[in-house]
Amino acid sequence: MKAWIPACILLAAAAAAPAATTISNVVANQRWPWSEKVDVDFILSGDASDVHISATWDAHPEPYALGTMDGCGPGGHRFTWDPSASPFAGQTLTGFTVTVTNEIVVRTYAIIDLVNGGCTYRSTPPEGGWTDEYKSTKMVFRRIPAGTYTLGEPKETFEHLGQSSPDYYADIQNRRQVTFTSDFYVGIFKYTKAQHACLTTGTAGSDFRPQGDLSYNDLRGAKPDIDWPNTAYKVAPESIVAKLRAKAGAGLAVDLCQEDQWEVAARAGTATFWPTGGTTGESFATHTNQVDGFVAWYGNTGTTAQSEVGTKSDNGWGLYDVIGLFGEWTLDATAGTTTIPARYRLPEAYTDPVGGSGCARRVLRSASGNDAATGLNELLPCRRQIADPSWHSYSTRFCIHLKPLGDLTFEGL
Repeated sequence: MKAWIPACILLAAAAAAPAATTISNVVANQRWPWSEKVDVDFILSGDASDVHISATWDAHPEPYALGTMDGCGPGGHRFTWDPSASPFAGQTLTGFTVTVTNEIVVRTYAIIDLVNGGCTYRSTPPEGGWTDEYKSTKMVFRRIPAGTYTLGEPKETFEHLGQSSPDYYADIQNRRQVTFTSDFYVGIFKYTKAQHACLTTGTAGSDFRPQGDLSYNDLRGAKPDIDWPNTAYKVAPESIVAKLRAKAGAGLAVDLCQEDQWEVAARAGTATFWPTGGTTGESFATHTNQVDGFVAWYGNTGTTAQSEVGTKSDNGWGLYDVIGLFGEWTLDATAGTTTIPARYRLPEAYTDPVGGSGCARRVLRSASGNDAATGLNELLPCRRQIADPSWHSYSTRFCIHLKPLGDLTFEGL
């Protein structure tokens, strides 16, 4: 039996919000018949903000958290609460009052439970750090702030690293600026074999190396039914992303990273060679020493065998192995003609990209450096390749998108 909230006493109130953001026109209504879900509508003005929805009622005078909507932009929004999925199913909630506010604790980390399901949040890492459970039975994401970021590399970078055709590399991995108007979360580790076992079999493994035999089609499903961005976040029902969404719950838009989200995360707020810094005035040996501390690659392991995730230092935003180990699938298709410069060339500045079209292949972010012939230029965060979506030779890390593109489709086809 579902909770019953008498319509005649269903009230709503907006709590005070920071000066940059105001919340108004809060209205809560229970769907007909009265045993159905509760819709909370409100208008947010000013800067984008997380919005927290809570309620009190006669038998529960302390605020009860109904949920949080991440990264709401200006305009009207609706939050829906299902009393039947709460501990209060079957109760009559008299004196029910809703409060909407954006004064909440910073949610820096999101953690999906791959065993029991659900997503929880933390403002700081746990005491003792991200232990093995976060590489097997849980998956942790770091929130990346909205803003304008510098991506790609100038010609001077490729000259400094000894490339014979610096103009060519500067063209296909071009210097540019991208603006994201909403925050997003990126996995702090590559998707591991242990997590894959937990998600697909229900039993977590103990192998913390990247799951490196994935195809794009394994992760999301194949064309023509699944075709980002034309079909937005739609995925096949048996895909890995669909299984992960089922565990995450709460309507979270879990998917692959867009390629520019990936590079923003990899650079960790810098516009230099490496997330740790670096300029064209430094020696090649200095750069080698810099990457050794946070990259597991052929140059410091002497082997193409893959290491466990998280054995090197993080990149300053708490992300591990974004550079190094396997290359990673992203959402985006390539754009343009069959010539490589046109295929890769991106505008000098753009906002909220949604990926290319016109090519069946998908973009890999491949700053992996696990080939014996690889040089430091292969480890740059701007490193991009393309691959057929059916190829089973790569890994990924997942993203929680806070600005959905169109309607989310969690049910698959």
